Amino acid sequence: MPISKENPGRRYIGVCASGVRLTAAEIRVSEVLMAGAQLLLDRGGASADPYLTMVAYFNATRELAGMARFMQDDIQTGLARGRLWSKLPRRSGIAFGPINHAELTSRVASSAITETLNQLAVPFDPDQDTNAARQARIAAARAGQSVPREGPLPFDAVLATSMLQVGVDVPRLGLMLLVGQPKNTAEYIQASSRVGRSADGPGLVVTLGNWARPRDLAHFEQFRHFHETFYAQVEALSVTPYSVTSIERGLEGVLVSAARVASGVDGAAGLSPESGANRVSEQTAFLDALTGRLVARALTACGEHDANLVKQRLASRLGNWRKRRTDTLAESKQLVYEKTHKAGQAPLMIGAEATTRKEILEGAPFVVPNSMREVQPEINLLVSPKPERLWIQHGEGAPQWVFPAEEE
Repeated sequence: MPISKENPGRRYIGVCASGVRLTAAEIRVSEVLMAGAQLLLDRGGASADPYLTMVAYFNATRELAGMARFMQDDIQTGLARGRLWSKLPRRSGIAFGPINHAELTSRVASSAITETLNQLAVPFDPDQDTNAARQARIAAARAGQSVPREGPLPFDAVLATSMLQVGVDVPRLGLMLLVGQPKNTAEYIQASSRVGRSADGPGLVVTLGNWARPRDLAHFEQFRHFHETFYAQVEALSVTPYSVTSIERGLEGVLVSAARVASGVDGAAGLSPESGANRVSEQTAFLDALTGRLVARALTACGEHDANLVKQRLASRLGNWRKRRTDTLAESKQLVYEKTHKAGQAPLMIGAEATTRKEILEGAPFVVPNSMREVQPEINLLVSPKPERLWIQHGEGAPQWVFPAEEE
C-alpha cells in the first residue's frame, strides 16, 4: 500500500547503545520520546496527540516490571527536572506530577484490561496539557481556585507484553518503544502494527536493541534490509485443527453459537433468544441436523478419527444440555444461556475464567472461554512460613503433603 495522507504508515528507528546497560538506555530513550511529544504538544496542539501516549513493548513480564518501577522513579524525575543541556521541555505527569501509566499483561485481570483499552482512546487536551496550561492550572490551584478535569485521564505510557499483538485497535496511538527484538518476525510485525493506524499521524516505532544479545545486534546491523523485507521473513506456523484440547475447550461455544445463529429465522420460538436454551427438547431434530453438519465439517478438514471425536463430544454436550434442562425444570427454574437476571433462572454456560463461589455452585455444564487470552480460572495462592496458618483440604486418594522438618 503506498504511503499517503490517508495511510501514513510507520517509520522504524533502531537504537543500540553499545557499552550501556539496557535499563539505562530504556530510561533515557523513554525520557527523550516523552519529552519530545510534549514539545510537539506545546508547539502543534492537538496534532501531537498520537505521540503523547508511549506504548512500551517487552518480551518478558520481568523486563516490564522493571520498567514500571523506572516510570515511577527515574523517568518521572528526569522528565520533571529536565536536562540542563537539552532543549526539550520538562514534562510532568497528567495527574499534576505522577506519570499515569497502565499495563497490558497477563498479570492484570481481564476486566481491568478492558478498562485500560477504553481509556487508551482518551486524547490529550491542548487547553489543559501543554506546559503553559499546566502552569496556569497549578497557579490557580495554589490560589485556592477550583481546577476540575472532567472524565478519565489519558495515559502518559502503557507497558505491554505479547497481549498487545491482537485485539488492540486504538487508532490514536502513534508512538511505540520496542525493548529488545521479539523472538519471531510475526510478533514484531503484529506488535509494531498497533501504532500508526490512523490518518491523524504516522506511527513512530523505536526498536531498542540489547548489544549483549547476538540476535538483537544482528537485527540492528541489518536494520534497513530487515525492515524492507520483513514480510518475506515471517516464520511458518503449524496448525493442528480439531486437536483434543481445542475440542474440549471450544466445542461447547461453537455448538451454542451455531444453534442460536442458525435458528435466528425462527424468532422468539427458536433457540436464538436468551431463554431459548430452555427449548432444547423441542428443537431435537434441528440440533441433530446441526451436529451432523459440524461433524461433516470436521470430517472434511481432518479425517474420520477426529470427526468421531467431534461427534462423540457433541452427543455428550447435547445430553448434558437436555439433562440441565430437566434438572432446572424439576427445581421450577427456567434455563437460559448465561444471563440470569431473575431468581428463577439457571445458566447453561459459565465463563472459563469464572472464579467466584456463586458462579461455580450454579453448576453450568458448558464452560466457554470469553477470551483467547484467558481459558483457565485464576488461582490465588496464599503462602505462609508457618504451617499452622495453612488450611489444606486433601482430595480422596491424594498423597499427603509433608512439611520438611525444622533444622535444629
